[in-house]
Amino acid sequence: MKYVAFVGTGGPQPEEALAAMNRDFPAYLEEMDRRGVRLFGRELDLPETAVTVRVRDGETLVTDGPFAETKEFVAGLDLLECADLEEAIEVEAKSPAARFCPFEVRPVADGLRLGAGASTFGREDDSAGIPYLLMAWVGQTSAAAPDERAVTREYEAWREELQARSALVLGTVLDDPETARTIRIRDGEMQLSDGPFIDIEEFIAGIDVITCAGREQAIELAAAHPIARHHAIEVRPFYSE
Repeated sequence: MKYVAFVGTGGPQPEEALAAMNRDFPAYLEEMDRRGVRLFGRELDLPETAVTVRVRDGETLVTDGPFAETKEFVAGLDLLECADLEEAIEVEAKSPAARFCPFEVRPVADGLRLGAGASTFGREDDSAGIPYLLMAWVGQTSAAAPDERAVTREYEAWREELQARSALVLGTVLDDPETARTIRIRDGEMQLSDGPFIDIEEFIAGIDVITCAGREQAIELAAAHPIARHHAIEVRPFYSE
């Protein structure tokens, strides 16, 4: 089974935390590569580089910043392939970053789509274009009550078009937020809680990684996302040196 793990943070890490992660990550990555459970992981750029896109009555509305106005925010993600949720939790709990950051582990629903550029994206080779994460934030209320089956068909057509243009790296719907588990390591002990690590009414229902020329095109592609007409799409670039 495949799982997405969101890495959370409340801001820049202190120097000692960064030193510990830099020291311990090579051994961790070697172990996970040997086991074949971590398909790839990437760090996101800072939240101030994000925009949130909504489409209402045919007009694209863009606001600066991430969707969730909370202290903690999504700082990166991992894509895992594990036997079950227990193994996915064990993999992320071993991450050197878990000693300093919460990890939300959520199963991937059926229909994960990987584009031709997924492997190069995983190697942090961004020569084909700038990678952006589109996070579909969904709440209990929406601008209009959508026909879920119609939206699903539109979603697949949107992805197929992006894949035909070699702009889609990956896309997937996530399982319900009730299936999420959040990991925090405190004094060497794992604390496991139910639900997403960002405690608000809305939740991330799906993710898409795209490559494009820049922010303007990323916003254009997000506005074409069917969910943007009913909820919101957060657009954020991945970190690149």
